[in-house]
Amino acid sequence: MNIKEKIKKHSKKTISLEEIKALCRITETSDIYPIVTDLCNGGNLVPVKSSGGNGNKRYPLYMKYRIVFSDDTAETEQEIGILHPQLLENGYLKNHIDKYLKYRKEIQDLNGFLFQNNDLSVFVSKKERSFEIFNEEKMLENSEFLNVLAKTGINEDTLAFYDTPEYCFHDYIPIKKDEMTVLILENKDIWFNLRRMMFEESASVIFGTKIDGVLYGEGKKIAGKNYLSQYCEYMNCSNIRFLYWGDIDREGLNIYCSLLRNSNSCNISLFVPAYEKMLELSLTRIIPDSNDKRNIMDDYSSIISLFSSDYKDVLRKTLYDNKRIPQEIINFRWLKEHME
Repeated sequence: MNIKEKIKKHSKKTISLEEIKALCRITETSDIYPIVTDLCNGGNLVPVKSSGGNGNKRYPLYMKYRIVFSDDTAETEQEIGILHPQLLENGYLKNHIDKYLKYRKEIQDLNGFLFQNNDLSVFVSKKERSFEIFNEEKMLENSEFLNVLAKTGINEDTLAFYDTPEYCFHDYIPIKKDEMTVLILENKDIWFNLRRMMFEESASVIFGTKIDGVLYGEGKKIAGKNYLSQYCEYMNCSNIRFLYWGDIDREGLNIYCSLLRNSNSCNISLFVPAYEKMLELSLTRIIPDSNDKRNIMDDYSSIISLFSSDYKDVLRKTLYDNKRIPQEIINFRWLKEHME
């Protein structure tokens, strides 16, 4: 009896990775990887993404899979048949059920988004749109999934998103003054969007704070030893006040703590109102797990104390559960509606 028949006779509708190994009498992940991959590509196994991965970068597998065979085709065809018209326009998914099953969760997420969102007049960045639809800011960077969407007729114009362009300079300060407030952003998308608002809309007030410029921190790079101090010397301004705004997760707050330690001659504070808005928006979203797998919980009490009582517990739980609220939760459309 081959592996397909063994899995088909499995007593449950889902099967764990360990159970697949046992059926195949295989213990090594490297040996089971091509078998599971072939079954997934054939549409017989669909990853249960909430089960988590095995942590193996070379042979990445999920810990649990949903079993699907031809007996389930009629039910799946019925499920596809009630998708949004834009997903059914050219019949690709009906003719490629295996692709639908492989990305069922993502297609259902997109289906819900298309039914609920009729106003796509404002283009936002790819990561922002990805998080808005899939609760994962990098899903629209998956080339195979993008190809499936393209085959259905869905593209960047349909979903109104753009790729954030690369820039040689990582700050935008329209008018250099001796005294300025400069907002440091951990991620490129929000930096680019604020730059757009300042350049195209002449907007400079966000969350009640007037800013004179924005600086792209490039993740951890901004926290390098004396990096920001050297930037201040280059700017030759007598009084620059820096506000820092990044992702809400352990790594993001660690960047801020390192920035304070390594640039202690600079005037730096956390841009708390922006973080509180992120926390507020997160209450109605499914928040992804952090990429930080070290399971190290630093002492963030001094940071948590900066927040109002309404948000202290939300922030504490987000960090304790090792979740990640990316800056992309505040997208360009929101800035366009609220920034002055």
